[in-house]
Amino acid sequence: MSAKTYIYGLLILAGWTSCSKQLDDHASPNATITGMVMDAVTKSSIQTEQPNGIKIRLIEESYAKPTPQDFWTRPDGSFENADLFTGKYKVVAAEGPFFPADTAEVAVNGNATVNFNVTPFLSVSATATASGSNIILAYQLSRTRVGDKIALAKSLASAYPSVSNIVNEASVSHDLSGITDDAALAMAFSDTLKGLHSGATWFTRVAARTANANNKFNYSTVMVVKMP
Repeated sequence: MSAKTYIYGLLILAGWTSCSKQLDDHASPNATITGMVMDAVTKSSIQTEQPNGIKIRLIEESYAKPTPQDFWTRPDGSFENADLFTGKYKVVAAEGPFFPADTAEVAVNGNATVNFNVTPFLSVSATATASGSNIILAYQLSRTRVGDKIALAKSLASAYPSVSNIVNEASVSHDLSGITDDAALAMAFSDTLKGLHSGATWFTRVAARTANANNKFNYSTVMVVKMP
């Protein structure tokens, strides 16, 4: 290699290093958005599953053609994204077990909070009781707005706190598509989950679904049952 070629190579390398340094000079994401998706009537959080429970979509308004940032809420309807640049965002809560929610607009600078008040397709009120090696779940369904046909209700138990229609070791299902919604809403359900390990801690909840386009379930809160 000639001295001229060697020097030329060094100049290219120095230029590349300089450009890289300029690119790295951009500030890192330093803003956070947190919030909750809540029942507009009861002000309690919307219970869901994870993943694929409720999608939160962020659209930064400073770009002509922004790329949406999507992430999922926790099972209790809360959410957090700590990897944002300072700016103005449109925030959408979508694909959850509720009627369409209004879009929020929020200025994110440091820490920002945005909550959504939505109307769930169904509400589930439930209790869980240990009985020998079984767990008995008693529950009722209700709603404040008529939507799609009530299709299914399920009692669930799992050894994991993430118990859901996806994560469970025991379940009892009721196909409600063949009865009227009024009849389903009037029913007092009582399901027995049998043969669960004694001395173990189980996580239980009830899931109910309408015939909605995304097949999303509404859930009761998670109930912890310690077996005798």
